[in-house]
Amino acid sequence: MPMVRRGNGSLRAPENFRHSEEVSLSVEPSSRRVVTFLSLRREETMNISRRNLMQGAVAGLAAAMGARAAPASLAEAKAPSASITAAAVAPVVSRSLDIINLDLLQEQARLVMTAGAYAFVAGASGAEWTLRENRRAFDDFPILTHRLAGIAASDIDLGIDLLGHRLPYPIIVAPVGAHTMVHPDGEVATVTGTAAAGTLYQSSGASARPLEEIANATLGPKWFQLYFNTDVGVTRSLLERARDAGYSAIIITADAIGPGNNETFIQLGKPFPPGFTFGNHDPRHGGGGDFRSQKIDLTPEDIGFVREVTGLPVIIKGILRAGDADTAIKGGAAAIHVSNHGGRQLDGLPAAISVLREVVQVVDGRVPVIFDSGIRRGIDVFRALALGADAVAIGRPVLFGLAVGGPQGVQSVLEHLRDELSVAMLLAGAKSVKDLSPDYLRT
Repeated sequence: MPMVRRGNGSLRAPENFRHSEEVSLSVEPSSRRVVTFLSLRREETMNISRRNLMQGAVAGLAAAMGARAAPASLAEAKAPSASITAAAVAPVVSRSLDIINLDLLQEQARLVMTAGAYAFVAGASGAEWTLRENRRAFDDFPILTHRLAGIAASDIDLGIDLLGHRLPYPIIVAPVGAHTMVHPDGEVATVTGTAAAGTLYQSSGASARPLEEIANATLGPKWFQLYFNTDVGVTRSLLERARDAGYSAIIITADAIGPGNNETFIQLGKPFPPGFTFGNHDPRHGGGGDFRSQKIDLTPEDIGFVREVTGLPVIIKGILRAGDADTAIKGGAAAIHVSNHGGRQLDGLPAAISVLREVVQVVDGRVPVIFDSGIRRGIDVFRALALGADAVAIGRPVLFGLAVGGPQGVQSVLEHLRDELSVAMLLAGAKSVKDLSPDYLRT
């Protein structure tokens, strides 16, 4: 494909080039520059700048993130030429990512994901107002720094205790289903990266891989998210399998009581990968029942049922009302997870960060509080902890890391947020996450 040189020295594609076409790009080994697509919008033209370090144009090579130096193994690729098909790019097996920020990572992920996979992960319900509000609302809580605090970088302590686990930092992986939409190894790759990052993995009841296979892929801490089935025998079996596989807690997602209205994914025809199954219900792996046949009339008594079957602590996820948190605790919940499902269930809900403090006040230290929905930066983690969360959970960015870098991509995402949080703590004058309070925010 001929390239046209601009006056500033950069290259661009001819105006009649469209991303729906298959193209070949040559990569000069002497230049040691790697090329990436900047957009997959069907009717946009492609621009390539020599001033940016970009993703490798070889299927099976990973993207180094942003304009910082790429890992040597990628930047010094020796292939004299490479071709890439815009419609489908094979995911890498595993590659560490040099992340600038998670918004740029999302754009990188969009390039290597199918349109259906990207819509499934990045999309949300309805007009996606809640999805956007989850991000915007963090700006309602500007950070107020403490000065002359006598704190050095070596003093920063991010460690927490969470339901019997000592974690090196307060960031865990949220339960998200269908990881084979993103990577051929699915949740096995994700849990591998999570363990390498030293933190806790929450396994979704909607996983593509069976819960035992996921558990066997890690020695790290892990919880299992249950979707109650209308068949109590199926529900009991899932709980017993999770307990026997070594999961140390059970999550009941109280807000997942109906299908979300992801309009883009629906418009595309809900394109799950060929042969996709919900692994926990697959008879080939000891499963049974229909995943979609879910019990939705949940009550506090269901918490007691889970505790009776497993003997494990129960986390209630999807809480936005303070009164609901109190009800859950009185029903036996061992932790409260404040979340609006990342905007994936009901559009029009308030941002989760905007209700966090009032939930924390009612919980009043009786159980840990976990938070998710909208976190993309270390300062977002800082704000959630300052408002009273004990830990935060990360969903979509983990899947974007998985798409671009496989297990090491997941690890890179978690460590990137950890490092950003550490810097935020230092610059805000906070020595330990235990010291954080609303005093660090202008509320």
